[in-house]
Amino acid sequence: MKFRNQSLCVAVFLLASNAASAAKAVTYSYLGNPETATVTAKPVACAQGVCSPSIALVGGGYDVGEAFRWMIARAGITKATGGRFVIIRATGTDAYNPYVFSRLGQIDTTTPRNYELVGGIDLGVTSVETLIVNSRAAAEDPQVLKVVGRANAIFIAGGDQADYYNYWQSTSLANLIQKAVTAGIPVGGTSAGTAMLGQYAFAALNGAVDSSEALSNPFNKYVTIDPLNTSSKKFVQTGPFVSVPTLAKTITDTHFNTRDRLGRLFAFVARIGNGCTGGVANYGEVAGIGIDEETAVLISGAPGAAKAELAVNPYNPENTTSLYTAQNSAYFVKYTGAPSQCASGFPLVDNSGIQVYRLSGQPSKPSPYSTAPQYSFRASASFNTSNWGSQTVQTYADGSSLNGPYYYGTSGGTVLGNQLR
Repeated sequence: MKFRNQSLCVAVFLLASNAASAAKAVTYSYLGNPETATVTAKPVACAQGVCSPSIALVGGGYDVGEAFRWMIARAGITKATGGRFVIIRATGTDAYNPYVFSRLGQIDTTTPRNYELVGGIDLGVTSVETLIVNSRAAAEDPQVLKVVGRANAIFIAGGDQADYYNYWQSTSLANLIQKAVTAGIPVGGTSAGTAMLGQYAFAALNGAVDSSEALSNPFNKYVTIDPLNTSSKKFVQTGPFVSVPTLAKTITDTHFNTRDRLGRLFAFVARIGNGCTGGVANYGEVAGIGIDEETAVLISGAPGAAKAELAVNPYNPENTTSLYTAQNSAYFVKYTGAPSQCASGFPLVDNSGIQVYRLSGQPSKPSPYSTAPQYSFRASASFNTSNWGSQTVQTYADGSSLNGPYYYGTSGGTVLGNQLR
């Protein structure tokens, strides 16, 4: 995360108790009262013992306050119930604590744009807790498991997703995140945290990859997709980090507009499908979701009836590029036919069979607070993730829109077509 790495003067405790256990030291800090015995919040997405996931996928850059408020509401947190909001990460600081544990209408002074803070105190949050879990041993620490196990909402911060896979995959911490998803407890992430939440994930175990590299050879050593386990020897399991039913056969990507990642998402989706050598799913069933910075995709509803909404920050000219002029957008990608070439050592070739919808949240909605003029909001437009053939393509009264479908191709390491860019 770009703006959640500042040092803060708040209490920090090491859960490791002696030198012998220092290798599994966990930094833990909080604001509020995590030990209150009166928390009664229950997820709103449960009925008759059956729960559906509430997932917030944030695209990186400045945080989107409305995405956190959505998670708080989906957690069933109110002033009457209280609730614990837990941040987990492998590196960084506890800067999310005051961002979430704050008052509505307050300005986030850590940014130069005067965006608003979340306002968790006024929404009923009784504590915000941050765990920095930087080893596999730490991911088994009883105190870590206690904090995560009682969370009413869980958010995975940005960083390096390779750390998350190396430190957390196939651990008790990962099992608790899975348990939370199954119980309808809202789970979210930004940047690397978002990358972890699809059934398939770019694990970055050999480093990053850009669009031209991925399209020129979708099997190059940097394309490490969990759980395909074909480009790295570092995987510790053959299943997904977490199984979210509404993100089945889906891979996510972030920083989409600012880092021109449309091409690499095309390569990721192709690799998973059986149109590529070693693909593991029908090419027409694999989905990719690419998310701009300062944009969140909020997915709710049971499998078969799920939809994606947007929460977005106000228009930021810093995010406008010559390639992606419709910022605050999410891109939904599928193949309508198998690629004509997808093999190791060769460029990805597809003749305009890549279908893309764009969900956009512009323009800005006026802030309800004069003290916090840069206020994020939830857009009216949505995308039907359960039935790609049934979409409402239109522009809504608040300026948000669903556009498409557009069709792309790839050849020679480049994207063919420019309807979206």
